[in-house]
Amino acid sequence: MFAVTETREDIPLNKGKKSESWYSCNEDCLNGSKFVNVAFGTLTFVITVALLVQIYYGDYQVVPHGSVATDSLECSKIGTSILKKGGNAIDAAIASAFCLAVAAPHVTGLDAESQLLIYNHRTRLLPNIIDFSGPTAVSKNLPHLVLSLAYTHQQYGSLAWKDLVQPAAELAEQGYLISKILVEAVSKAKAEDLYGRLEPGQILKHENLSRTLKKIASMPNDELYGYIKTMNQPIISQAIKSTFNSYDIYVPNTPSIGQLVIANLQKVEEFNFTKEDTNKPEYIYRLAETTQTIYGEQNISAKYHEGTSSNIAVIDLYDNYVSLVTGMYDLFGSGEMTTHGYILDVKNKEKPCSRVPFVITDGNLICGRRMVFGANDLSVATQLVTSLLIANENATESIESPRFHVFRNGTIGIEGSHLPAFNEDIVNYLQTLTPNLALISEPYSSSNIVEKVKDDLSSHSDSRGGGIASRF
Repeated sequence: MFAVTETREDIPLNKGKKSESWYSCNEDCLNGSKFVNVAFGTLTFVITVALLVQIYYGDYQVVPHGSVATDSLECSKIGTSILKKGGNAIDAAIASAFCLAVAAPHVTGLDAESQLLIYNHRTRLLPNIIDFSGPTAVSKNLPHLVLSLAYTHQQYGSLAWKDLVQPAAELAEQGYLISKILVEAVSKAKAEDLYGRLEPGQILKHENLSRTLKKIASMPNDELYGYIKTMNQPIISQAIKSTFNSYDIYVPNTPSIGQLVIANLQKVEEFNFTKEDTNKPEYIYRLAETTQTIYGEQNISAKYHEGTSSNIAVIDLYDNYVSLVTGMYDLFGSGEMTTHGYILDVKNKEKPCSRVPFVITDGNLICGRRMVFGANDLSVATQLVTSLLIANENATESIESPRFHVFRNGTIGIEGSHLPAFNEDIVNYLQTLTPNLALISEPYSSSNIVEKVKDDLSSHSDSRGGGIASRF
């Protein structure tokens, strides 16, 4: 029997024969006829060939059944472990979100907001949106993120609630390696009083949080769902669909910033850029110029707040695609640690945050490129979409490309230490828009992606967030 093995994005996949189902994308994207020849072999012949393949080529590996990309290797692996247990993409996203509440406390936590975009490529119906970023979706009994994940589990979950929460509880109890990014976040937010003095490479444990998560994991469904009342329901809607460069783009409807991303992309499309144009400094200049203009015209800074963001991207075997963005109003939220081990987010928020989930599919080929990712604001979203669909960059190249950011006052800044960086010609062009171009210090907002072409999966976690994607 062939074993399904787990891989990470930093360990290349071995080449192997593709696993098949009734919904398999073949070479010409017309039908699932690849398995016709199976009937011609006897059982003995198949076993013999399999043994020979293993002897001569090493462990046999099928095409990945699913992939999860997050800001933490532990959380990506927890997500794929849920898929291996038979869970769907929503289950994996829930488990990964609980894990990030442990492993990335500077950007998310049990009291954080969330937005989910849920799409099934087999039905190709408009994706559903579950938006728990509004002020009404709160409960006195459950922290904000827990309430949103409980509602999502009630509507879409397939595995037991405990199976999705327990891995995060165990991680909090056992501890995880402190990242350089977490140390930088503590320094930037002056949040040393939360966890004491941290050093990269040390183990950080959250004992109170572990106990809280274990209690949450053990809650019966009737008690858990009983906390979901009419007064704290999320905003439920369908995504809006737009076309850009022959691709269908799905983003949340209002009050998300998604519609403004679409408007900005429509302006960019008027330039008729080609892949070759993306190598010229003028290309980045035009992206920055249109983005800067729409920030001013739409008064984006007055309408939206750029908080923290952590993005979970999942694709499962059944072509469920999930993009979950979660975050707080600022690094470490309000900075107030509860006795239950999690940090409270800022209350009485004046405006919604600008984070947005995405699903993009080929508008012509059912089995063409399909991408799941998230972004923290309009400028990052615009750059990611154009790098994927105009520059035709792969998952890793698009996520790791240098980025500019638009500040609240309309000026432009670039990341001061992320590599690769903009070259001197591009920097000079950007300085014509903002003479005193600011260099932004870490930590930077991250975006993670899972991409599918035909039956092949690739994924990448942004080095800005410090994670590694996982596939199995």
